[in-house]
Amino acid sequence: MLELKQIHVQFGDKQVLKDISITFQPGEIVGLVAPNGTGKSTLMNVIMNYLTPSQGKVILNNELQYSNKTNEVKIHQDVSMMPDQSDLYNHVSGKNHLKIYQAMWNSDPKLIDDTIVQLGMESYVKKKTGTYSLGMRQRLCFAMQIVSNTQVMLMDEVMNGLDPTHVELISQILLQKKSEGKTIIIASHLLENLEQYADRIFFMKNGELKLVDEMATGFNEEKVTTIRVSNFSQEHLEAFKKQFTELEVKMLPNGKTLIDVSEHKIALLGHITQYLISQGLFDFSFGTVTLNDLYSMEYQQK
Repeated sequence: MLELKQIHVQFGDKQVLKDISITFQPGEIVGLVAPNGTGKSTLMNVIMNYLTPSQGKVILNNELQYSNKTNEVKIHQDVSMMPDQSDLYNHVSGKNHLKIYQAMWNSDPKLIDDTIVQLGMESYVKKKTGTYSLGMRQRLCFAMQIVSNTQVMLMDEVMNGLDPTHVELISQILLQKKSEGKTIIIASHLLENLEQYADRIFFMKNGELKLVDEMATGFNEEKVTTIRVSNFSQEHLEAFKKQFTELEVKMLPNGKTLIDVSEHKIALLGHITQYLISQGLFDFSFGTVTLNDLYSMEYQQK
């Protein structure tokens, strides 16, 4: 278990992290979402003790803190962060990178070959990383994180540069690691993918964490709560509100319009469908508020 207690980071007059207190549990995947420069990487650097917070504590398993070098070594035996592509040595093979990480964390050597096969890296893993494409380098960085086999794994933009096939493959490996009891914290801009496997997702804004489950009615509910409409003009909006005065309608900066039907009977959906078609609006769907919708509400300007 990893706990952050009243973490505060300030650079000059700017509060980057503000009194963040949160507990990350074993067997949990937590997503962090925000535009660049809003604190995701800062939070991960605090967890790794690469950055000392202005105040607050990082606590592992209810006892270990970054109070001295000995404790830092002990914590880093159980907490690791996925390397960046800039950390790779171009003159060293992918397999030797994996051997380095296996030796550093004294993990099971069998993990090296298992991970190579699982990620489909056999054809190039013995070549120098300077010859790798962006996607190959990213898979290697992920493989190094997996080979470390720590209890807590931090990953910043793990899907960067990957094609859809490998995005799905890595998503399945993440779920496998979750089933093994790992705690995984992922910062990602690939929102639809993050929704598929994260147990909790937080937006970061103004130095604080906001749990998305609490941000919108119907998010993560297994029933129709929202009608999402494209090409909904201001004129359409005004006419719709006159016809359905009891419904809440929200136009988003991403071009979608959300009609909240969470508190209304299913029969109303038919009436809304007929009305939208009569107005020449055919591009609409029934479902729930998506993570992309919430991101647009929170961060984008119309």
